Amino acid sequence: MAVAGLGAIVAILILFGVSYIANQLETIEDKIAYKPPAAATEALPVVYDGQRHAIYVPAYSHIYSRGGQAFMLEVTLSVRNTDPEHEIRIERVSYFDTKGDEIRSFDGAAIRLGPLETVSYLVEAGDIAGGSGANFIVEWAADGEVNAPIAEAVMIGIDGTHQLSFASRGKPIARH
Repeated sequence: MAVAGLGAIVAILILFGVSYIANQLETIEDKIAYKPPAAATEALPVVYDGQRHAIYVPAYSHIYSRGGQAFMLEVTLSVRNTDPEHEIRIERVSYFDTKGDEIRSFDGAAIRLGPLETVSYLVEAGDIAGGSGANFIVEWAADGEVNAPIAEAVMIGIDGTHQLSFASRGKPIARH
C-alpha cells in the first residue's frame, strides 16, 4: 500500500512539474510575441534644425526559386537608434511595392526611440502586396546632431523542410 501511495505522490509531482514548465513557456512566448510600436502619447517637439532624414530599405515579400515558383517570406523591419546618449524620432515608416506605389504607412503618429532603443515593424508571410521588389522608407529626425540610425529588413521563409533567412541593410537617401 505504501508503494502505491508513493507512486501516486510521484505522479502528482510530475503532473505539477509539467504544468509549471508549460506555464513558463507560455509566459516567455507572450513576452517575445510581436507587438506593433505604440505612438507617442504626447506631442513631439519640432526639430530644431528643420532637417528630416530618410533611409531606403530593400525588402522582399517573396523570392523566386525552382524555376520561378514563389517562396513566401515574412519581413521584419528593424530600426535601431545607434546613439548612446540621444533620442531620435521615427516620423514615418512607409511600405512600397515593386512598382514604387505606397502600400501602407505604419505610422499612427511619430514615436520616440531612446538611446540604443530598437523598434520593429512586421509584414506577415502571405502578404504579397509588396512583391519581390518591395521596400520601406523610414523618415526620422532628431534635435541636433546624433548618430544615424540603422534600418534593416530581415526576411524569413519556411516551406516544408526548406527554410531561408537573410537581411538587407538600409541606405540613407535625400528626402525633399
